[in-house]
Amino acid sequence: MLSVMDEWHHKLVTDLAQETAAGFVPDTVAALEIGFGQARSALTYALELARAHRIPATGSVTGDSIWLQLGRGRIRFTLNRRTDEVIVLRPDQDEVHVTSGAQDLGAMARSAIDGLVAAFKALPPESKRPSAPPTNDFDDEPTKT
Repeated sequence: MLSVMDEWHHKLVTDLAQETAAGFVPDTVAALEIGFGQARSALTYALELARAHRIPATGSVTGDSIWLQLGRGRIRFTLNRRTDEVIVLRPDQDEVHVTSGAQDLGAMARSAIDGLVAAFKALPPESKRPSAPPTNDFDDEPTKT
C-alpha cells in the first residue's frame, strides 16, 4: 500500500509522463522514479547542510546522475531510463543495480551518507578544513533573531 506522499509522487510521475513522447509510465518505472527522488532528497539535504556549515563537501543533485563527495569518499546514484534501473556506487562496496521495488533507494542513500560522514569524522583535523574561511561579514546564523 502506498503512503499518501507516495501516492502524490506516483500521480505526479504518471501525469507528467503523459505529456511526453514516452506517454504511459508503468507502475514499476514510477516506483523507480519515486525512489530516485528520495535518494536525491537525502543527497540534497546532506549537501546543503554541509554547505551551510562550511564543511568541504561537493556534489550534484540535478539530472539523472546525482553524487556527493565528502572527504575522500564519494557516492553516486545514476538513473538509467533505458534499462529501468538505478546504479549505485558507494565507497568500498560493489556496484549495485537497483530495479523497481528491489530496494529502498532513500534508505540506501541515507545509509551511504552515514558511511561518508563516519569516514569524514575519522579523518585528521587538517583534512577537514572549512570550505570557506570565517569572515566578519559571514553570518553563521542568518535566520536567528
